[in-house]
Amino acid sequence: MEEHTGRGIIESGSRALEELLAKTAFKDSLRLWLLNIDPENSPQFVRTLMGRDIEVPLALVSAMPALANCLIKAVDEVLAQIRDKFPKPLLAGFISSLLEEIDADALGRAIKNAGALSEDLAPIFRAAWKSIEERGHAHGEDK
Repeated sequence: MEEHTGRGIIESGSRALEELLAKTAFKDSLRLWLLNIDPENSPQFVRTLMGRDIEVPLALVSAMPALANCLIKAVDEVLAQIRDKFPKPLLAGFISSLLEEIDADALGRAIKNAGALSEDLAPIFRAAWKSIEERGHAHGEDK
């Protein structure tokens, strides 16, 4: 994985976000925007994104390593922040209430599709995981 130093889109976005989060009007607009998310239209969004022009999906695929690394690092930080900032009982109650609003049928289909895709890609991921473990051992790290 190539490490980028200096300023990139995530770093500059972070600086812009810091400025925006200081403004009440932005936070109010963000809350309104979030209240109007329409999950039922997500499949149409993906079909539009993937179906209009092959150039866009190919650009997304070619950016997958960088996107995956952004998501992995972001999720890692979100999890660390959640564990640090929220007491377990509060978090358990909050997550329970969120799960009541999850579309179970869509989640089931997504899990089934992810399972099928992971079976197709398992050999590649096993090789990658082996490489990660070997690098850890080479650096004297424990699992």
